[in-house]
This record gives sequence, C-alpha cells and structure tokens, in this order.
Amino acid sequence: MMSRRSPIILLALGASAVMLSGCASGGDAGFCGPLHDEHQTAAVAFVALIPGMNTEADVQTRLDLVEELEPTPELADDLAAWTDYLTVGAESIDDDPTAVIEAYDDDAKASGEALFEYYTGTCLQ
Repeated sequence: MMSRRSPIILLALGASAVMLSGCASGGDAGFCGPLHDEHQTAAVAFVALIPGMNTEADVQTRLDLVEELEPTPELADDLAAWTDYLTVGAESIDDDPTAVIEAYDDDAKASGEALFEYYTGTCLQ
C-alpha cells in the first residue's frame, strides 16, 4: 500500500518545491526568465570582460541576453549602465582592449555587482 502512494507523494513534493523556489515563475519573470532560459550565459552575464579571454562573439552573446531583461524599478539604472558597458565591449574588445578596460569604471562595476546580486539572490532562489 505504501509503495503505491510514494510516487504520488514524491511528485507532489517535487512540484511544491519547484513552485516555492521561484523556478516555475522565474522569480521576477521579466528579469529572471531570460536568465533561466540561457543559464550558461547568465552565469557570466554580469562579470567584467577580459580582453584576450573574451571575444566579440562572447560579449555579443552576453549583450543579447542582457537586452532581453526587463528591469525592475530599482535595477533600471544598473541595467542601463551594464548594457552600455557591454556595448562598448562588443564594439571594442577585439580592436581596442583599452577601451573595454576604461569602460569598466566604478559605475559599471557597481552595476554589474548589483545585477549579479539580484540574479543570485532572487532569480536563483
């Protein structure tokens, strides 16, 4: 008798865990949804670019993902600043690495950190 109910109980518990974790809705779906869909790119989306290690294609992939995100009111300025940074990177990383390094100023750094914190603290919960 117990063995017949176990799969049903496990299925119900698994579904509850997914819904409670925010995975089903993506946390904030407008921001988190694209990050969930592209989890490999999301893992590095808010990390500083490194000329010589990142290519224009790498940066463009990050930029494409970030441009899909719908900012929350508190993240709008950070998302705009990070998008600007990635745009400079996409345009310059292969031809002018110095421009990429200079673009990673205090504002870009703070924006990347805020977005990463939101991603790990909200989207991955």
